[in-house]
Amino acid sequence: YRTTYALVVRPGSGLDGVEALHDPRLKGKRIGIIAGTPPATNLAINGLMGNARPYRLMVDTRFDHPAEDMAKDIQTGAIDAGVLWGPMAGYYAKQSDPPLTVVPLVKERGGSRMAYRITMGVRPSDQEWKRALNEAIRENQAEINRILLDYGVPLLDEQDHPITTQ
Repeated sequence: YRTTYALVVRPGSGLDGVEALHDPRLKGKRIGIIAGTPPATNLAINGLMGNARPYRLMVDTRFDHPAEDMAKDIQTGAIDAGVLWGPMAGYYAKQSDPPLTVVPLVKERGGSRMAYRITMGVRPSDQEWKRALNEAIRENQAEINRILLDYGVPLLDEQDHPITTQ
């Protein structure tokens, strides 16, 4: 599947309708960012690092949960918005009460790429296994998409258009 980094905001926070990091409404806002991730470059390019709140990338997830912490900070207003990897953004946004808004960052100008394909790999000697996996994925793509969408994962087609149902 293909997914993207996403902007996460609290509904009704004044950031409804923001679709890219170059939107002037983000100037002066406190934006959470996982340090060292591609969107950090885009925040810097757009002059948004001055008020950014970094969250650690390298953590022991038995004890620390920076994506979850960021979602909680958005919910409480400790930060105005956050930029997270799409699967995490969608999952934690759905867990929030009320749910947070997830905006796939597919309209960025310059900077780091935001959308990526998620793939599996097999050993070069396992070509039969590769064919079997590809066939299983092909046959079950609609159900795979439904499960991912149920978890809030922003899915994209090859032209970066959101996939909302399958």
